[in-house]
Amino acid sequence: MKSFAICFSAALSLAASVCPAQKWEAGGVTGGGFSSNFTVSNPTGSASTGFSPGVAVGGIIGQNLYRQIGGEIRYTFQFSNLQLSGGDDRVSFRGQTHTVQYNVLWHARSVRSRLRPFVGVGGGMRAFRGTGEESAYQPLSGFALLTKTQEWKLMAAAGGGIKYRLTPRLSLRAELWDYATPFPSRVIAASPGAQVGGWLHDIVPMVGLTFVY
Repeated sequence: MKSFAICFSAALSLAASVCPAQKWEAGGVTGGGFSSNFTVSNPTGSASTGFSPGVAVGGIIGQNLYRQIGGEIRYTFQFSNLQLSGGDDRVSFRGQTHTVQYNVLWHARSVRSRLRPFVGVGGGMRAFRGTGEESAYQPLSGFALLTKTQEWKLMAAAGGGIKYRLTPRLSLRAELWDYATPFPSRVIAASPGAQVGGWLHDIVPMVGLTFVY
């Protein structure tokens, strides 16, 4: 966790030094993540693998750069257990994802408006971590192995939502994001002779509160 905190703090310091006179907002969000599944195949058949739905929490530092354009730095932590299933067998392995990103937001209304719909695009890095206990035998090991490893992937993000100003200093926020990364092939490792790959899409709806200062 220390490396993630250092990266996030450094990004915040850089943003503050570039735009010290802008209006800022900071707060927290919570929700859940829902990932796409993948088919892993070998000469004997196929199985399904991916990440199970899990709770997501995060922090945001945002800046209103212009009348309708803003930017934000985000960190998101998710419980994302690894899973593998085929026939009557099913395997689960504890896991996490850590996401650090920067987004550019376009708001349909100015910063003075009470209700501000927005859309955004951005990018960053995601760390996939298997945190369970490995065993000598794993069911469905002929297709893939769920491993206790860590893997960083480049990420593209797209989404949107609304901000609703409850008071001059407090806003409610609801949003939906799609985090797209290449499949983490070391955390979920295809067995010899098996194939799995493609782009992982993690759909993350979240709600939260931000403070304007």
